[in-house]
Formats: sequence, C-alpha cells, structure tokens
Amino acid sequence: MIRMYPKAVAWDAVFQRLKEYAESHTCTPSTPPVPLILAGAYFTNDQDKMLRWQSMIEWARRNGCYRLVVGIPNEEYEWSESPSAYPIGPTGGPSYRPWDYETKNRPSDDELTGAMQVLFFRWKEIVGAPLARVTRPLSFAGKKARRLLVLAQASAKPPWGDWSWLSPVESQRREFTQFRAAINQAVEPHEVDHVDFIEEGPKTTETGRVTVRPLSSGRSTSERRRIHRTRPRPNPAARRDRGSTSEC
Repeated sequence: MIRMYPKAVAWDAVFQRLKEYAESHTCTPSTPPVPLILAGAYFTNDQDKMLRWQSMIEWARRNGCYRLVVGIPNEEYEWSESPSAYPIGPTGGPSYRPWDYETKNRPSDDELTGAMQVLFFRWKEIVGAPLARVTRPLSFAGKKARRLLVLAQASAKPPWGDWSWLSPVESQRREFTQFRAAINQAVEPHEVDHVDFIEEGPKTTETGRVTVRPLSSGRSTSERRRIHRTRPRPNPAARRDRGSTSEC
C-alpha cells in the first residue's frame, strides 16, 4: 500500500497552520499551496493530490516551517495499492475527453460472451465474497457494450455508499473505483466505463419503512427510477363506493 496524502480534515489543519505562519513571516511564495479537498477533490486524481501535498511539504521546507507538516498519524492518510492517474469526473470515475483517448469499437458478440462468462464464473474472486453475496452480473449494455448491468440486493449496502450514489467520503468512493478496476482487469481487453445496479427485493429506508424494489428487465435506469417514484393512482370506482357507503 502507498501512503498518498492526508485526509481532508488533517490536510486542511496543516494548511491553516501554514497560513498562520505565512501571515507573520516573509515567505516565498507568500502563501502555501491550497489543499485539494472538498470540490477540489472531485475533479482531481490521486496523482494530482500527491503532487499538491508534496508541493506543500516543499513550501514548508523552503520557508523554515517543515515542523508544521510532519507528525500526521498514518490513519489520517489516504492509502492505495494503485493511485489513480486518469482524468477524474464529477462522480469520482474516469472522465473521458475526445482529444485524449482513442475511439473504442464494440467488441464482437463472441468476445462479449467470453467476457460475461468470466464474470459469471469468477465473480466472487473478482469482486470479493461480501459483494458477491449480494450482487451478480447480468449483461453488458450500451452502443459499445461499455456499461455493465449488475443485479444487487436492495437491502444490502455497498462500501461506497448506496447502489445509486457514491459517498462524499473519498476513501469510500475509492471502493467503487477499485470494484470497477477489478472488473476491467478480469474482462480486458474489453473495458467497462459504467456500472448500473438493478436493485431487487425489499429495501429498508432511513425511516425504517420497507419498500419493494422489483427488477424491471428491459427498462432503462431513468425508466426504472420513474416507475419507482410513481405512486399508484386511486381507483375512481372504489372512491365512489366509499362515498356511497358513507352516505347510507
């Protein structure tokens, strides 16, 4: 594991100490580098953050306040086996730009079948036992088959937040990045850009109420969400019956 850079709270604390030092000393540059946290964390990868942290350390060393950036406990650092170096999008995943990547062609049907067979039979090995118990791969989707549909147990919670959103905590979002990276490693040379989770079974809400999330095969994600949000309309006949009963 590689120790990369401090977590947001610890990094901001170091920055505040350096700012206070800069206000009472002549420094070059006059202010320390700004940490890549909050909004800055969403559109930068691990390599960007590591470079920014190193520049902050170097600023402190040049200006005689190196003591202010040392002593952070290991548990207050972000760690990773493979720090990300690709452009990052708003959800923490890769951000593809037409000018810096080659157009991908859709694999043949035989290649896609082979890739799905790998996922079917090696799912537990690929994603780990805890996630394998509550998920299973369904199929590739999209014009170039770069979207993977995965059936997920609605009552379970993934380590990155929920099946439909990513946690604001970076270390938890990284769990999803590693999840997708493991899938791509298993199906290479094919590559998955997106993973859509189709929730099945009862789901416990924050209020403790249980709702049913049926599997809607053949529908898009937006259609499934729209169906889930739509409440059943009252039966006019039943309403008239209730009205006539009350009048008697």
